[in-house]
Amino acid sequence: MKVIALLLTIGLASAAAVAQEVTAEQVRTLEAQCEAAREAKLKPLRDAEIERCKAQKRTDPGYCERFYSDLGNATRRPNGTMTPRMFDDLPECIAAAKARSKLANQ
Repeated sequence: MKVIALLLTIGLASAAAVAQEVTAEQVRTLEAQCEAAREAKLKPLRDAEIERCKAQKRTDPGYCERFYSDLGNATRRPNGTMTPRMFDDLPECIAAAKARSKLANQ
């Protein structure tokens, strides 16, 4: 009887592990949701900085658009360290990072 209970427990545990496996497609979907959520937060900030830049005298509008086009992305500092990207703490991004980690450890 104990053997049957043990086998049943092992079977349920392995079924739960299979149910929690993450596919690469699921990770890509979560990462796309993260990027969409980040872009929704970043777009107003970028647009405001571009407009502020264009309002200054002697500023080329094309320069303003190019310079601020990547506002919020990770950047390298002069000392070699990285500035983290903005809004990476959104729930969608946290879920995507956890799924990516889980996929790497499978």
